[in-house]
Amino acid sequence: MAQYNVCMFAHNEEDNIKTSIMSVLEQTSEALNTFYLIANGCSDDTVAIANQIKQQSFAKMQVVELAIGDKCNAWNHYMHQLNPAADVHFFVDADVNFSDQCFDKMTNHLMATGAETVTIAGMPLSGRNRAFYESLVKERSCFFGNLYGLKHAAIERIQSYPFRLPMGLNWIDSFLTKAINTDLSFGVDNLPNRVTYLDGVGYHFEKLSPFSTNEISIYINRIARYELGKIQEKYLDALPLEQWPANMHVINEQIDENFATDASDIQFIKRWLVRKRLTKLLTKHRQAELKAQS
Repeated sequence: MAQYNVCMFAHNEEDNIKTSIMSVLEQTSEALNTFYLIANGCSDDTVAIANQIKQQSFAKMQVVELAIGDKCNAWNHYMHQLNPAADVHFFVDADVNFSDQCFDKMTNHLMATGAETVTIAGMPLSGRNRAFYESLVKERSCFFGNLYGLKHAAIERIQSYPFRLPMGLNWIDSFLTKAINTDLSFGVDNLPNRVTYLDGVGYHFEKLSPFSTNEISIYINRIARYELGKIQEKYLDALPLEQWPANMHVINEQIDENFATDASDIQFIKRWLVRKRLTKLLTKHRQAELKAQS
C-alpha cells in the first residue's frame, strides 16, 4: 500500500490536542510513514502533552516547535524545510477528529486517480453548515484545512516553483484551493479533475456552544479572519505570484489606508470586527519591529 504522512498544525491547543492526536493514531495503519505535529508559537501545554503521547504510545510521531505563531509559516516549513517523503501528505487541524480509517481510504482513493488529480478533500461530517461545505467540495472543488491530502507530485510542484503562503494570510483555505485548482497559475477558471473526495469520509468536531465565552470568542475571531482574508485576497489577486510578499504587513497597511472603500460592502458588525483584527495585527507587527531594533 502507498505510504502517507500526516501533518497537524497546532497553536495553543492544549484543550484539544490529546483527543486529536489520539484520533490520528486510531485512524492510521502501518501505511503511516510519519506523523508531524507542528506546534507554532505555542505558549500553553500543547507541546508537553504531545511529547508525552509520543513517548507513551506514538513512536511515528515527530513534534516540531516553531517560535512564530502562524499557520502559513508552519505550512511553508513542512513544504520547504522538512521536505518529507511519502506518496500522500495529509494536512489536518488540531481541533478535529477523524472518521474510521479515513487516511487509508483517502490514500487508496487518491492514488487510484489520474495524474491530473492531486488532492483529496476530507468531507465535513458535522456542523450546522455541513450541507453547505459539502456542496463547496462537490460543486466547486474546494477543500478545507481541517483535513485534505496531496499527492507527492503536488508537493514537488510547490517546492520547485517555489510557492509559499505569505505569513499573516487570513483566508488560507481559499488560497490553497485556488493554488491547486489552477496549478499555481491563479487563473480565473479551475482546471478539471484536480480535487476528489469520498462521501462519508472525513472529519468531525464539536459544535461551538453559544453559552461558552471561549467558544463565542473563537466564532467571532473566525468571522473577522474570513472577512479580512477576503479583502487580502483582492490585493494578492492583483499581483503576479512571483511578487507575493513574504508576509502580509504591507498589504495590511494598504487595507488600513483604504479601509472605508475596501470594507464598504461588509455589514456594520463584521466591519467593526475586521477593523479590530486589522488594528491588532498592525500593532503586533510594529511592536515586533521595535523589539527587534532594541
